[in-house]
Amino acid sequence: MILLLAGGAAALGQRWNGIPGWGHVGVCAGAAVFFLLAGIIMRRVREPAIQRLTAVVWFLSVAGVAAAAGLAAHEVYGNNNAAVTALAVGAAVAVYAAALWLVRRGALQNLALFAGLVVTILGIAGIIVTVAGGARPARWLAFALALWVFGLAWAGLGWQRYVEPVWVTIPCGVVLALIAPSLAAGEHGWVYAIGIATAAAAMAASVPLRNVPLLALGTLAMFMYVTSAVLQYFRQSLGVPAALAITGGLILGLAVVSARLMRATRPPKPEEPGKPEEPGAEEPSHRDLPKAS
Repeated sequence: MILLLAGGAAALGQRWNGIPGWGHVGVCAGAAVFFLLAGIIMRRVREPAIQRLTAVVWFLSVAGVAAAAGLAAHEVYGNNNAAVTALAVGAAVAVYAAALWLVRRGALQNLALFAGLVVTILGIAGIIVTVAGGARPARWLAFALALWVFGLAWAGLGWQRYVEPVWVTIPCGVVLALIAPSLAAGEHGWVYAIGIATAAAAMAASVPLRNVPLLALGTLAMFMYVTSAVLQYFRQSLGVPAALAITGGLILGLAVVSARLMRATRPPKPEEPGKPEEPGAEEPSHRDLPKAS
């Protein structure tokens, strides 16, 4: 099967330029249907390895739908607006991936749905800014705020177990919420406050959750935003050496806080056999999140 696919891809690659636009769309749509049917057949096999392969081929089917939608918008309909193309691709991927996720709620289907929604949001934000006549800084601000809100909402949906598996949903939402403000922080300084507040919230939430990866993500984002803000706002007035010195002091303080939080996120030691459990012992707040080792 792999050799057949490789041979077909090589043959198409040699003749791709001679195929008209609708032909490109048909090839990608055909690949999407092929992988969809392959996954349906594989689902009938009880072997665990084959079941995992089903998620992979359905993920490839989503990629085929994305390519078909993008080629249809750009080559067939002659659309040159990147935002409109992104909206078409994102909407097609989100709807198709959501249908596959409802059938098989696996990690790859979750990622495909998340990616489709992110691209859809970018397309909508881009169209709104274009219609409103906004400049480039306004476009990036719209992207940053929209993705930040969506990241928080996606993590919340995972926390409430509406979108599973939660060990994929929550990290994807948290990472997006931590990264999104950086898209506009350079042009709009007040966005640094959103990034720093989000990183602080992630670090604080890691303690009751006893979640070291969440603490690491929050600490890394805090370091990125604090360093960038100090260099941007104090480099001119204090000079680069003083700005770096301030950054170093902040990093040391952040390291101390992270070390204390790291100790707080460690799970309690197991009780000795026969010894009664001490009152007030806490369990991780969410059993599906990765625990500290």
